[in-house]
Amino acid sequence: MKVLIIDPQFFMRAGLIQILTNYANQPSIYEAESFEIAENYLSADDYDLIFLEMDLPDAEIRPALQRLKKVAPRTHIVLFTRPRSISEVRQVLAAGVRSYLPKDSSAEQAKLAIRALLNGDRHIPDDPHLNEPRDKSSGAESFLSPRQLEIMQLLAQGLSNKEIANILGITEGTIRVHLSAIFKAIKVSNRTEATLWYLLRQKKLVD
Repeated sequence: MKVLIIDPQFFMRAGLIQILTNYANQPSIYEAESFEIAENYLSADDYDLIFLEMDLPDAEIRPALQRLKKVAPRTHIVLFTRPRSISEVRQVLAAGVRSYLPKDSSAEQAKLAIRALLNGDRHIPDDPHLNEPRDKSSGAESFLSPRQLEIMQLLAQGLSNKEIANILGITEGTIRVHLSAIFKAIKVSNRTEATLWYLLRQKKLVD
């Protein structure tokens, strides 16, 4: 098990390392106090888990996540940060984060979360607000599956089908199938209209 912790706070990293070493069988754990240092690690090796603080000294969360999805598309990314608003957590989950571990979790909650993550399972706090039905007008994640959202995020960056397929580790044919389903779900006819639809809903979430 290889783990990368991206967090500027030493004591937070130390505490997480202590819990991980208690439950993992000889984990290889690497620490990065900035995103620049994390990228150096990621350029040299692959990781099973990445714990990511939302407030980094040298990167905004969205560009950081986009970069992580490119260089580590199969890695399980865990948002490891202070308690956030429901809308913020939903946005990063839609952007490719698979799990969420708030820094104010109790000892028991943290142990349960770490055990799940080490087993390859997803962990989301048992918060009804995180799992409540969403207003159909609230954002793109209300209309699309997690995989479709991944594709839309990359499409909105102007990437080709081939580039998206390489990043996600699937075929161009599968991308075309997903795009056809996306166009039908959101009632558009081409990539430009789909990108505009997606960007408008992301802007609405931020506003």
